[in-house]
Amino acid sequence: MSRPKWDEIWMGLTLHIAERSRDPRLKVGSVIVTEDNTSVLAIGYNGDQQGGDNKPDSLEPGKSGFIHAEANALIKMNFGDHRNKKMYLTHSPCPVCARMIVNSGIKKVIFCDEYRDSKGLNILKNSGVSVERYERCMVD
Repeated sequence: MSRPKWDEIWMGLTLHIAERSRDPRLKVGSVIVTEDNTSVLAIGYNGDQQGGDNKPDSLEPGKSGFIHAEANALIKMNFGDHRNKKMYLTHSPCPVCARMIVNSGIKKVIFCDEYRDSKGLNILKNSGVSVERYERCMVD
């Protein structure tokens, strides 16, 4: 009997977290864990502010008005915890989220599907963040 790999566990959780999103166009999930896989530090999905109506401002790509999954996870993360961290994402980050990830000190980003704007991946790579595409998941 084989045990699931940590990437499989964390990406599975990320995909389930994305299901919480009310965005009818694109559901995105994010999970931040310690590099040694001993702790989940934060979760996030794209959505409205706390108590908001969870209705997008627009269905046009990039204009939903929702807070991105990465930002929702990062604002919940304990920055006093200095262990190395990695972030799992259903989609690669936009450029703004990539900059936030770099500034947060996250060392590695693992994602399923590439976002329509690949500049975020370039920002991560050029800033020394390890980037890996997880090939075993299917995202809409």
